[in-house]
Amino acid sequence: MNLIMLGKRFAAVLAFILLWEISVRLEWVDPQFIPPFTQVIAFIFAESASGTLEKNLLASLGRAAGGLAVAVITAVPLGVALAGWSQKLRIALEPVLEWLSHINPFVVFHVIIVFMGAGELTKITIIAWACIWPIMFSTLSGIIHADTDTVKAARSFGLNRFRLTVKILLPSALPSILTGTRLAAGYSLLFLVAAEMMGASSGLGFMIYTAQANYQIVEMFAGVVVIAALAMILDGIMSAAGKKLSYRR
Repeated sequence: MNLIMLGKRFAAVLAFILLWEISVRLEWVDPQFIPPFTQVIAFIFAESASGTLEKNLLASLGRAAGGLAVAVITAVPLGVALAGWSQKLRIALEPVLEWLSHINPFVVFHVIIVFMGAGELTKITIIAWACIWPIMFSTLSGIIHADTDTVKAARSFGLNRFRLTVKILLPSALPSILTGTRLAAGYSLLFLVAAEMMGASSGLGFMIYTAQANYQIVEMFAGVVVIAALAMILDGIMSAAGKKLSYRR
């Protein structure tokens, strides 16, 4: 069944690529605005051969991974801490947390620059801000909805709060945490592009922004295709890792 679903998924992608190529070749769309897919792929291979694409790709992956790592390290303990508070306090804080989670990091971009400058730390902070919330809320939800009978049994054996969290609550919340992390990984690529359009000198977002400013349509679409491919690969890896870890439980 999984192979069938995977085949259908890639069949849809291939159909889209074929439609893209045909529509441009037959000039159903203006080639000045949308280049043929084969031309975009040829450009990607040329950039790979020259090493330019590798440089931008590694820069982007480093920033995305850094932001996601900061988010995981910050969000999981926050979720655990929130779960340990009283229900009334959580309900009181919920509107504030929801409000904070809906603040687009680029709204406060200039405030971040004042404190951190326009360097790499700012870009990683923007990505981390976007990624923290789905992981934190998923951790909180997973711990709150842990099996009550298992928790009661663990407490009857005299487990303190720390050991209960490490041995029972976190493993129970792992599927939920992985779901939040998978969602956050998508956010990391989404906000990466925008972050690299602001003061960067490398990266896929910088590549797209520069190509757009110079009306280099093929290069711009090449950057978009690479990011789309990265998103699919990353989602596949996260999905496979989640299923494997959940199966081990």
